[in-house]
Amino acid sequence: MDLEFKHFRQEHYPEYASWFTDPDLNRWLGPMDTAWLDAVLCEPQSVGVTWAVFRDAALVAVVETCFDLQDPLVCYIRAIATKPALRGSGIGTAVLQHLFDRHARQGIAKHTTYISTHNPGSIRFFERLGFVRTTSEPNAHGYAEWRRAGQTSS
Repeated sequence: MDLEFKHFRQEHYPEYASWFTDPDLNRWLGPMDTAWLDAVLCEPQSVGVTWAVFRDAALVAVVETCFDLQDPLVCYIRAIATKPALRGSGIGTAVLQHLFDRHARQGIAKHTTYISTHNPGSIRFFERLGFVRTTSEPNAHGYAEWRRAGQTSS
């Protein structure tokens, strides 16, 4: 699948924000607001990158990442959102596979995410990508840590 990754910019926001009329996306990643946009636009690339992902010039996904400042080999996936109309089409899988390949070329070898224990769709999605739960109990916010299989903690 031919995907183009661009740093998320203000002009991507109206399209992305329109996705949050979808109740599932809004439940897990919303509500979308300009405070989120301001944080994304001000974040130094050394801390994290939010990617706008395009296929045939259409925005199809947004991926938020951040880096472990103590270990440059670790990347956290803060969020992934696919255009609701494309849910189940394989876009999310293709996007993360491209991200993993990009990171491998940059020497980033470990990927971790936190998923609400009440979000079975995200759990299934990340398990299909080889993530395994690494914590037995969720944190105070109800999220558990998941790490790509074969990747050990630092």
